[in-house]
This record gives sequence, structure tokens and C-alpha cells, in this order.
Amino acid sequence: MNKILGKSGFRQSTYAYALIAPGLILIAVIMIYPLIRGIISSFFSQMPASIEFDEFIGFQHFRELMSDKIFTKALSNTIYWTAMVVSIQYIIGLGTALLLNCKLKGRGIYRSLVLIPWVVPGIAAAMTWRWMYSYQHGLINQVLMLLGLIESHIDWLGSSEYAMTAVIITAIWKVIPFITIVLLASMQSIDQTLYEAVRIDGGGAFRGFWHITFVGIRDVSITTLLLQSIWTFNQFDLVFNMTRGGPSNTTMILPVYTYLTAFNFFNLNKAAAIGVISLLVVAVLAVAYIIYTMKKRHDV
Repeated sequence: MNKILGKSGFRQSTYAYALIAPGLILIAVIMIYPLIRGIISSFFSQMPASIEFDEFIGFQHFRELMSDKIFTKALSNTIYWTAMVVSIQYIIGLGTALLLNCKLKGRGIYRSLVLIPWVVPGIAAAMTWRWMYSYQHGLINQVLMLLGLIESHIDWLGSSEYAMTAVIITAIWKVIPFITIVLLASMQSIDQTLYEAVRIDGGGAFRGFWHITFVGIRDVSITTLLLQSIWTFNQFDLVFNMTRGGPSNTTMILPVYTYLTAFNFFNLNKAAAIGVISLLVVAVLAVAYIIYTMKKRHDV
């Protein structure tokens, strides 16, 4: 009997692996192979007018990057960009989720409308905000002039003083709906009788938020912040389509610098080295996410 069950189980597992094999092969072709090739190419020089490797040079590309002022600027910009975008997104998203969780008239319509920025394609969002930031005819300058908040037009994307702030605002606007919906879903899963107990004990709204709402959404918040940090660190489309990393590298971040190094300066191997460094940074966040999720499963 055990032999029959053993053979049956073996056949079932073999059949299951056969079903997922095409997907695994596809993932290996389009993700794993380019990743491995990119890591390997970062340790080689590049043949002139070719994508083939020339000779093994070890860590030379990485040593050159350490003295590359544009790279160090891009690295610091990326860390600043990620920290600002993710933290402000979460704060505003949390506030929006709290509002939509209240018993408002027509809140179903508001919940639908809040999703609009998130579903807009990244390129379309970048082009729209680029027009809104336009020096001569931009909507933002026109509104600020009408309100008397500025006396002359501001070159939002062409000024080193304002460019990074402008693209950060765009990135925040784009992803707030995602944060809002995730937190709102978590809030609605909280037992409402807990709030009644707080009110009976004489606790106010802040106590209810801190001891019930925030505790209830804590796990979802940590997961969302980690994932959003990874996505924001790797974000390319908004910055590239709005500023190309300018002016004067003010908005240069690692994904954009990687692209420009590869396809504008035609140094694919150096671009691969930049990608490896980016991968190491993201890997730290990915490992933190994996450890946290495994710990939560163990606790459950």
C-alpha cells in the first residue's frame, strides 16, 4: 500500500513540476540569465563597438565609480529620493486612509476617485506633470501667480533649487492611492468593538488610533514601507521623462545614471557595475523584507 501511495505521490509531484517548468524556464531566460550576465560583465572591459567582453579587469569599474562624482551624487540623490518619497507617501496615505475609513457621505465615490493617479501610466504622469511645471505656460505657475504667492514664473524642472522637489512631489502623487488602499483595507479588518471599549474607558480619538488602529495596521505598514522602498529606489520612468537627471545632475538617481551610462555613453560594462551596486543596496531591503515575513509566519 505504501509503495502504491509512494508511486502515486511521485507521479503527482512530477506532474506538478512539469506544469510549472515552462514558467520557471521563462523566468530564467528573461530574468536570471540577464542578471548573471550583467554581474559577470561588471568585471570585464568592453570590446570597442561591441557588446562582447574583452578582458577580465576585476574591480576596476567599481574603483572608478568610487571616484566618479556623478555616481556619488546619484547615490546620495537616490537615498534622499527614496527616503523622502516613501516617508511622505506613507504619512499622506495614512491620513487619506483614515478619512476614507470614516462614515462620509459618498465615500464609495471618493475611494474610486483616489485610485486615478495610481492607474495613470508612469510616462503619461511624467509628461502631464512636466507640462504643469512648464516655465512659460505651466498650470502651477499660473495658479501661483493668480494667488499672488509668486511674483515671477519659476523654472521648476530647470532649476537646481526646485527640480528634485518637483519630481518628488510627482512620485508622491503617483503612489499615494496604493498606500491609501492598502492601509484602508487593513483598517477595515480591525474589530470595531475595540473602539467601543476604548470609548467606554474614556479614551479619546488619539488613544483609539494609537492603541488600536496603528497596532492593527503595523504589520501591513512595515511590509508596504519595505516594498515601496525597493520600488522607489529602482524607479526610472518619472525622473527620466521629466528631467533626464538634470539640471546639473540635481535629480540624477542610480537607475537613470545606469541607463545613460549604457545607452548615451555606450559603456555597458560600467553600467553593469552601477547596476550591481544598486542590486546590493536593494538586496539589503529585500533580505529585511524576507526576514520580517518569515518571522511573522513563524509567530502565527
